[in-house]
Amino acid sequence: MSNLMLWSLVVGFFMPPVQAVIQQTGWDERLRATVNFVACAVAGGGIAYFQGDFTGRRFVESGLIVLVTTIAVYKGTWKPTGIAPTIERATDFRTT
Repeated sequence: MSNLMLWSLVVGFFMPPVQAVIQQTGWDERLRATVNFVACAVAGGGIAYFQGDFTGRRFVESGLIVLVTTIAVYKGTWKPTGIAPTIERATDFRTT
């Protein structure tokens, strides 16, 4: 396993709580999915850049690993434990 893959997995694991700060509870599911996709693409680009191999292939590889890891970890860990939903509620600007 390459460093690019390892960093992509680590970043993907920590993306859900970071995104929970940005995303709002009342947002449409399509908007939430779009924000998730864009954030994962940006993270993948950053990882590829900092690994010194910012080519199209490495960007796509990293972005897809981050995206799949983020979705799996959110659905399997962050959401069932209530951590991500709690962060979303605490940072919802409409409830203050």
